[in-house]
Amino acid sequence: MITGPGTDKDGTHKDGTHKDGTHEDGAHEDGANQDGPNKHGGNKDLVRAFITAWNDRDFGRFDDLMGAGAVLHVGDAAVSCDPAGTRAIAEQWTTAFPDWRFDLLSLVAEGDRVAAHLPYSGTFTKPILGVAPTGRFARVDEMVIFRIAGGRIAEAWEVYDECGMWRQLGASPPR
Repeated sequence: MITGPGTDKDGTHKDGTHKDGTHEDGAHEDGANQDGPNKHGGNKDLVRAFITAWNDRDFGRFDDLMGAGAVLHVGDAAVSCDPAGTRAIAEQWTTAFPDWRFDLLSLVAEGDRVAAHLPYSGTFTKPILGVAPTGRFARVDEMVIFRIAGGRIAEAWEVYDECGMWRQLGASPPR
């Protein structure tokens, strides 16, 4: 609840927040909507569910989270991240890094986009992309912008510290 300086006598804050925590548009200050799911809150919840599915190895959830024609952009490459494509990517990386985990640090939503700061970490124990495992642990900074359409992830743009990852792992990147 907002109270104190900058609050009108009726409890409305100068930014439009009422004393009960709702905004003039009906959204609650925690991102929820008192009249039903807030678009941004729902989009953020979808991204949280995606990250939880990875962390819990619940890859069947991708059927409900990923759009049929979803695409992942990484650098100059665009790869399918429909439910089957996302499952294949997740299985590949979590096989090579059995303790792989995303740490969700921040989510910001606007329109149909959700930006996530989600560093990941894991120990490289099995080959991936033709690179032999080193048994070393890495923590890699990553940002992903997700586009949501029809209640599913339709597109994503991933930026991560690839050079730092391979350096921490003590391996040369695949060619």
